[in-house]
This record gives sequence, C-alpha cells and structure tokens, in this order.
Amino acid sequence: KLLLLIKRMAGCISSCLLILLAWALVHFLPGSKGPPVTNYDDTIYFNHESLRTPSTKEEIVEVVKSASKEGRKIRVVGSGHSWSHVAHSTDILLSLHNYAGVVSVDVPEKRITVQAGMTFHTLNAVLDQHGLAMKNLGSISAQTVAGAISTGTHGTGLKFGNLATLVTKLELISGSGEIITASADENPEIFKAAQVSIGMLGVITEVTFQCVDRFNLEETLTVHSLDYCLNNLPKLASSAEHVKFWIELHSNTCAVFSVDQTSEEPRDTPFIFMWNMKVAVYVTILWVASFFPQHTAKIMRLLFSIEMFPAHNRVDVSHRVFNVPHYLPNHHEGELVVSIEDCAQAIREVKRVVEKFEIPLNFVQEIRFVQADDIWLSPNYKRNSCHITQTIYNPSEEHRLLYFYESYKALKKLSVRVHWGKAFQMSPAEVKAVYPKFEDFAKIQTLLDPKGIFLNELLRQTFGF
Repeated sequence: KLLLLIKRMAGCISSCLLILLAWALVHFLPGSKGPPVTNYDDTIYFNHESLRTPSTKEEIVEVVKSASKEGRKIRVVGSGHSWSHVAHSTDILLSLHNYAGVVSVDVPEKRITVQAGMTFHTLNAVLDQHGLAMKNLGSISAQTVAGAISTGTHGTGLKFGNLATLVTKLELISGSGEIITASADENPEIFKAAQVSIGMLGVITEVTFQCVDRFNLEETLTVHSLDYCLNNLPKLASSAEHVKFWIELHSNTCAVFSVDQTSEEPRDTPFIFMWNMKVAVYVTILWVASFFPQHTAKIMRLLFSIEMFPAHNRVDVSHRVFNVPHYLPNHHEGELVVSIEDCAQAIREVKRVVEKFEIPLNFVQEIRFVQADDIWLSPNYKRNSCHITQTIYNPSEEHRLLYFYESYKALKKLSVRVHWGKAFQMSPAEVKAVYPKFEDFAKIQTLLDPKGIFLNELLRQTFGF
C-alpha cells in the first residue's frame, strides 16, 4: 500500500511539473517578433489582410495620403498589449514594427530620440549601453513607446508623472500626410494634445525622452492587512519614492512594495527565478480554480494564508525593479483613476461591488500613485492620482462586465477617469465632465484629422467625434 501511495504521489507530482513546463514554454520563451495577432486578452483578432508594415517615414506618409484620398480608415497597432479596443480596425491596420530604430542619443543632455515602433524593452537595453535610464517605468516593457504614451501608461510614485510626461518632443503625421513636430516650444498646443492622444491625431513616428543617469533601486516588500493600508494610505503612499499596493480582496491582504534609489550594487537577483516559479504555480492553481467560481473566495483566502507574498528586500538595475519579472497570464484588466484623497474610499467601493455581486475575483488588484500633470487627456490631469487596476482571470462574460461596469458606476461620484489602454466604457458627456481640456483637444483633432481617418467605432462612441 505504501508503494502504491508513493507511485500515485509521484504521478501527481509529474503531472503538475508537466503542466508547469507547458505553461513556461508558452509564456517564457520568446514569441512572435512580428505585428500582434490579437490584443492582450484575445478579445480582438487583428486583420492582417489589411496590414501595412512600413519601414520608412516616406512609406508611412504614403499610407496616410492614400487612405485620405480613398476615404479609408487607419488604426495604428503597437505590441497588442491593450485590453481596450482602441487599436481595433475594420479597415487599414498600420504596424510600426519595422519602424523601431534609434534616431539619436544625446548623452550629455540625457536625451534619446527613437522611432515610434520601438518597445520599452529595447529602449531600456539601448539606454543601458549609454549609461542612461528612464526615470520611471510601468510594470512591463512590452509596449511600443508610442502606444504607451498615447494611452497614458504609467509607473508609480507621487513625485513621478506618467510616461508621457518624460516626452520632450514628438513627431507625427497628420490626416493629410503632413509631418508635424511638436514640443513645449514648437506647436505647444498640439504637443499637449498629442502626448496622450490614443492615436486620434495622427501617426506618431518619433519620440524624444528626457532620461537620467543609470541607477539601481532597492525594493522592500511588506505584508499588512487591507484595513491597515487603507487607514494609513496617505502616509504609506509617500513613504518611499515609488510605492504600490497589491491587494487581495477576499483575504483582505495588502502587499506594499516600497522602492528607493540606492548606491548599492545588485543583490538577491535569484528573486526573479523564484518569482517565475511562483507565477507558474499560481497560474496553475488559478486555471483549475476558474472552473469552480463558487469556491474562489475560499481558495484565495487559503492561498494568501500561506504567505503568497513573503517579505523580501532586493537591489537591482532600475528597469528590472520597475518591471514585474514576468507578468501574469492572459487576463482581463481595467483601470480606474481617482484623486489620491479619494483612494481609500474608492478601494472600499470596489470591494463592496465584489461582495454585492459575488464576483469570483481571483487576482490581486494593483494600486499605484501618479503625480499630477498638464496633459489634456491624461488621467492625471491637474490632480495627484490613485490608479486602481482591476484584474480578473478567466471569468464568465457576466462577471467580467459586472466587475468593470459596476465598479466604474460606483466611482462616478468621485470623478473617476480611466486608463485608455484598458477595458473602459465612457460616454461623451462623461468624458467632458472629467477632462476639462477635452474641447481644446477636440479642436486639435479636427484640425489634424478633419476627415476622421484615425477614428474607429469605440473612439467615436466615447468622444462623440
């Protein structure tokens, strides 16, 4: 009997290892290097029959001029790392995958100009070669530079703006095929509209970033109760240069990541390997548990009772700390943005939605903090902000829609804004109510794209163009 038990255990362990290996092969090995086939959660399949992949600026201009002449529509797609339908096209799909090189690097001024199809992963490597780095980054670096700034993508830190605030100059091709350069000194109104423009003004072709000298970061993770974090939120959010929360609503767990610049050399780098192994185990459990949504709350409480996020302290190169070592699997994601003063209340409102509608929430929810800016369609326009990232894995369509829509509805009283690259639903009236410079943006949009060739159905419904 003992021998039989040992054999069965060995078989079970072998099966689990095979599952983990299969998942790792899918998620950790390099994937396709071409234009994306789908968006991040596979809700959009991009039509490659109408795909254009220009490799020169002249070719991009020609695509735009031809589309304008023929009355066709264009949407530019980046790396496909989006949960919203902003890049969806029923006509021409334009990928800058082949337009992704370095234009210039000015080391003394700490500035770099790159073609818009470059990903942040490549940008980080290029900067590192020149002893430079981005001042702040998001949780991943898979996005193209144009896609990230155009949707208001961000990192965390109340003294740090979103990625678009690091742009000092950009170049775009308007709906008529005109090449326009914009900065704080040249075409300043176009610049403020284009920094976060969701591809509605034209094709961004070049982006110049203000960088800093290469630096290391020290990250410390501590785990608290959710009540403790919400009751002490203002103090915790400003306790380090970069702070983010990972909260799990069923177990009332709050993991606090505190990150500061340091002169220490990298240490505890095996953390990344252990992280990837933990992700593999976590995803396997999530996949199995997703078939039993009625038990989700119990499973999550059990998982987080065994230190799902044990405390740690590590030092590494900045971009390897800013970026999550490996992002979690295909899932659905939205992001709601409120003022820092309303953050604790907003999180409690989201928790009430989960409880009221019995949503099988099986993911941590990421909370980040971003400095105010003056970019017209930025979620952080004129207010220090709290970003509540909503994540759910393999839900039913009913639960997905309930979670996103009911949470948004609950936060409307807090003048909630959204992340343009994630799942959202807003009306033109709602946009005008929370983006004070929308009318000015609309004038620039009409000026640069009078025929609306860069608009799709989602953008028309959202902004009323």
